[in-house]
Amino acid sequence: MRSAALFTALIFGGITAVQAADEPASPQTFNTPGYTPPTATRVPGAAGQPAQGAATRPGAQPARAADSRGSLGDRQDGMVGEGPELPAPQAKPSEFQKFVEAATGRLLPVFGADFFADKRRLPATADNVPVSGDYLVGPGDEVTIRAWGSIDVDYRSKVDRNGQLNMPKVGSFNVAGVKAADLEQHLRNQIGRIYTNFNLSVTLGQLRGLRVFVVGPAQRPGSYTLPGQSTVLSAMAAAGGPSAQGSMRKVTLRRDGKVISELDFYDFVVQGDKSKDLQLQAGDVVVFEPVGSRVALAGATDAPAIYELKSPQESVRDLLRYSGGATVLANMSRAQLERIDPAMPKSPRVVEDFGLDATGLSKPLRDGDVLTLLAISPKFANAVTLKGHVAQPLRYPYRPGMRIRDLIPDREALISPDFYRRKNLLVQVLEEEEPDGLAESAVDPQTANNGVTPMQAQAQAQAQGQMTQPGKRARTREQTEDRAVAQRARRAPAALFDELNWDYAVVERLSEVDLSTQVIPFNLGKAVLQGDESSNIELRAGDVVTIYSQKDVRVPVARQTRLVSVEGEVGAPGVYQLIPGETLRSLIQRAGGFTPQAYVYGLEFSREETRQRQRENLNEAIARLESLSATQAAREAANRRDDPNAGIVSAAATQAQLSRLSRLQPNGRIALELNPNDKTLEALPDVPLDHGDRISVPPRPGFVTVAGAVVNSNAFLWKPGRKAGDYLKLAGADEAADPSNMFILRADGTVVHAGDRRGFFGGSNLEAQEMQPGDALIVPNQLDFETFGRALVRNLKDWSQIFSQFGLGAAAIKTLNN
Repeated sequence: MRSAALFTALIFGGITAVQAADEPASPQTFNTPGYTPPTATRVPGAAGQPAQGAATRPGAQPARAADSRGSLGDRQDGMVGEGPELPAPQAKPSEFQKFVEAATGRLLPVFGADFFADKRRLPATADNVPVSGDYLVGPGDEVTIRAWGSIDVDYRSKVDRNGQLNMPKVGSFNVAGVKAADLEQHLRNQIGRIYTNFNLSVTLGQLRGLRVFVVGPAQRPGSYTLPGQSTVLSAMAAAGGPSAQGSMRKVTLRRDGKVISELDFYDFVVQGDKSKDLQLQAGDVVVFEPVGSRVALAGATDAPAIYELKSPQESVRDLLRYSGGATVLANMSRAQLERIDPAMPKSPRVVEDFGLDATGLSKPLRDGDVLTLLAISPKFANAVTLKGHVAQPLRYPYRPGMRIRDLIPDREALISPDFYRRKNLLVQVLEEEEPDGLAESAVDPQTANNGVTPMQAQAQAQAQGQMTQPGKRARTREQTEDRAVAQRARRAPAALFDELNWDYAVVERLSEVDLSTQVIPFNLGKAVLQGDESSNIELRAGDVVTIYSQKDVRVPVARQTRLVSVEGEVGAPGVYQLIPGETLRSLIQRAGGFTPQAYVYGLEFSREETRQRQRENLNEAIARLESLSATQAAREAANRRDDPNAGIVSAAATQAQLSRLSRLQPNGRIALELNPNDKTLEALPDVPLDHGDRISVPPRPGFVTVAGAVVNSNAFLWKPGRKAGDYLKLAGADEAADPSNMFILRADGTVVHAGDRRGFFGGSNLEAQEMQPGDALIVPNQLDFETFGRALVRNLKDWSQIFSQFGLGAAAIKTLNN
């Protein structure tokens, strides 16, 4: 473990600045390794440039800074890894990479190139890197010596060019060629010949620099000064690795004109074999040989890349060993090999298929081969899929003779998790964030595709208070729907479970003859509940069984569970399950009829579908009003150029009306158009009822409401024969009121507008309408505040200007004629 950590530190941290071997020795001072004395000379930032304030030899010329071209002779006076690093050059893809990209559609990387990818990640110094035990001490190395006992030494010195270590008052000792692990014992023996009874501690400080050369097709060939512990891999990393034309399988080390080592980078990066990674010496030459045969590995593998072959005998097994082996997702029975056959010049490319068995793994590879590992099929050999409205939509193992009841053994398998989630919410504290009925409309599938864009839906949700508050996690659609159903069930009995369609379910099967999809329907109720063998059809491997709810496939009304709420002045208010064909009149009769206090004229009959339609109509009305407001503003601006501020008040009033309309919440009420004197069931229309309808029968009220632009917006006692004008006088019309547009909102939901009751001379007869208990008189605000007199004066002014200009023009013409 120590050697591995040491090697990593050497490769990625040992390419640093070190002191030159011919620098003078330091004085008798002790410093910890890695600390540079103030008088010591170190090579700073740019290669070969002395640090500011550092001591230099008299007459010494500053070294030439290394440029970025990477030619031979660069970096010869500087240390790699020191100073600001240049960005690693972007390696251009080789011709073989482009060839493989055209064949596979992917630009595959070169295997092992990421080891040299980014030199900027390397540490800037390696003074604190431990020294390996087999490091040979030589000239330029710094040695720190501590001795106590009969001698007292605290000294830091460098080995001179002769390999001698000079210790004042002690002597000079030859340490060149001594291993770092043996240095302390070596000096102990040497000093022990002169002194006795002493203790000694010897460590290595700053190490010497080695000047080596990197040549051949490298990314940055040139000369480098590396730390003394550097190896062949250190030089390779300093040069950025091989170029697109360089080999990773054959990197030679030349010393004194002889090849002393040949490094295969794959041995190191795949197996961690460092036996051929020798320690460098001054003057060594690291040579990148030209790249050899290359193959590509693609498909179902974790390491798709371009690989280099070392010999023609390398097989598919060797290639997969380099990539980490075939994954479990690879199809072992079939692989595809694209090969270049020079014997066929017209069509040199051929394709071969083979299995990854012993014979296929022994298949030799050639230069230019592209090996594609095919993926396994996603098909399940023995699975039957159950999906839809079920408890566990899963793939189940198929058994010969398996039937529907084997897949769905009982009713419990058909209860979806929604039922239990909604049931649990009944006893949980739910935050009241939405108004009543708002959550239902937000998740109702019938309004999911009503033409509202997502942006409009978000704006509507924000206006209605549905946006998530800061600090709260947003709910999913499923959670929102569950909460809406639970809220309805809290107020009144409601279905927590989307009922099943017992009459229809299907089995989807792929035909083995023509590969067409067959849909086989069956009766779920007969198969599961009644045990009918004709409906309990036999399954096959690969079948998909789909169970539908009544919401998915609408069933006849007679088979639906429909609930209607009846409230107020009836004999037995509550939630009733509708009988097929039941109407409003028959349901109230079943609920016990009206009580003596019932106000039949004010009966409220609301429906969810109607409420949704009202919301759509309201949005359309708001959009239309906005358009008309903009048109009116433009027209007024054109007609009142002399007074640009005249339309500000009118525009503000219009915006206020739009704001109030946007805050309106439709209630889905359906106007029954009853007679105020009706008190019996026979007066009710035979309206068919639907699921979710709400019927509320109020008691007879004794007041009439007046609201809007009035002085006293209040409720007034109802008296027989009192007219709308009488109530308007009681409330007092505001100066901003617009009586020509006021209307009566009847207790039965109908509206009577002033425009509908015009007299012979154009006047409104709305004030002569008799008010009924529970009616509301609404007086709107005036939008156009320009009076008739002001309009007349403005028009006369415009005409006078026209006539005056006409007169001036006529006088001018007469003058010219004279």
